[in-house]
Amino acid sequence: MNSEPEERLARGFVLQGFDRTTDELKIELHLEPVPIGQLRSLFDVGNDPEMCDAYSVDAVKAGALAPLVTEPIDLDRYDFFLQRYA
Repeated sequence: MNSEPEERLARGFVLQGFDRTTDELKIELHLEPVPIGQLRSLFDVGNDPEMCDAYSVDAVKAGALAPLVTEPIDLDRYDFFLQRYA
C-alpha cells in the first residue's frame, strides 16, 4: 500500500505588525507549524517557493492565519506582513 508523502511543515514564520504612522515594528506573532503548501496557496507565492519574501496580510489572509497565532491580528492598528523569522 502506497501512501502519499507527508507535506513539509513550514516552520519559522512570523507575522510582523508595523505602526501605520511611524512604520515602526510593534508586534511579532509566531505561526505554529503549518503545511508549506497551505501558505503558498494562501499567498499565491508564484516564483518564491521557499517563501523568503515578505507578504502583505489582508483581512482574508488574517482570518486564515488567526488559528495559527496566540494573539489577535489587529489590522486596524498595524500593517502586517508574513515572513520567515530570522
